[in-house]
Amino acid sequence: MPSHKIMDYARLLALVILLLVTAVGIYKFATGDWTDVIQYWREHLAVIPLLIGFSILDVALESVAWMWSYGRLKIRAFDREGAIVFLAGRAGLLMPAQLGRLIRPDAMKRLGRASMTDCLKAEAVMFVLDGISVLALLAGLLVFKIYPWLAVPAVVVAVVVMVYPGDKLAELLAHTRLNFPAKFWWSWSTMGIVALHLTGWVAHGLALYVVVDGLPGAMTLWDSLFFAPGAALVGTGTGLPGGIGATEGVLGASLSFRSVPAEQLVIVVAAFRLITFWVWIPIGWLALLALRRRRVAISTAGLGSDEPSEKPD
Repeated sequence: MPSHKIMDYARLLALVILLLVTAVGIYKFATGDWTDVIQYWREHLAVIPLLIGFSILDVALESVAWMWSYGRLKIRAFDREGAIVFLAGRAGLLMPAQLGRLIRPDAMKRLGRASMTDCLKAEAVMFVLDGISVLALLAGLLVFKIYPWLAVPAVVVAVVVMVYPGDKLAELLAHTRLNFPAKFWWSWSTMGIVALHLTGWVAHGLALYVVVDGLPGAMTLWDSLFFAPGAALVGTGTGLPGGIGATEGVLGASLSFRSVPAEQLVIVVAAFRLITFWVWIPIGWLALLALRRRRVAISTAGLGSDEPSEKPD
């Protein structure tokens, strides 16, 4: 069977799985009891603009970091189509084991931006630098608890320690399909991408803070900045679809540890996840539909094809 036919069947299977996973997620979401959450938002209307703003800022910074990661491998991503591709990845938030991340490299390949190998490498760069940023932020916050004046240096040191071996490892892979340009990791561009990711995680923590601020208990800004990214990291590490269950569990345990009453922490966690997680899934599906229309337009106009315009795999 020709390789392009195998790829078509694989994409169809992936789409079916994505639809099923999303349908199950939506069913669980729709059948849940959101009465208390709705009442919470009615009583905290002033918080909504701030929460939405921080959530959008988080995603916007991540999108720029994603485009920059692709651009460093000579893949055009800083344009309208690139932004749509990034948002389309949100449709896969409910896929287990982070498989939803494959949506974006496949979409870029189908738009003729680069080979699948290069797109997957760019996506891997994005994932690694995102992980480095959150670990560095958590390290800095832990140091802040003991020596506040060393927090920023601790973040810098953590980033350097994790990034520096990158080029050494790249040298070992120089003659494989996983090769990277010389001095790819140890560069100002890499540091810039990490800084964008890290700032996005700070925005994510601030989003939690505006939700919990004023609640009974001892939740502080430090707690929000630490526990929001930490819970997301744990959720990602479990491989569960969207980290559902694990992320909420860590957030709930964190709020409980800080003496937030049980009857309120469940509502707060659900409200926070609604704006920072669930709302982005339908946006991702709208982006996927927009991409499909764009590919049809390109095909009709004869301006592109499903094959990459650059070097093949």
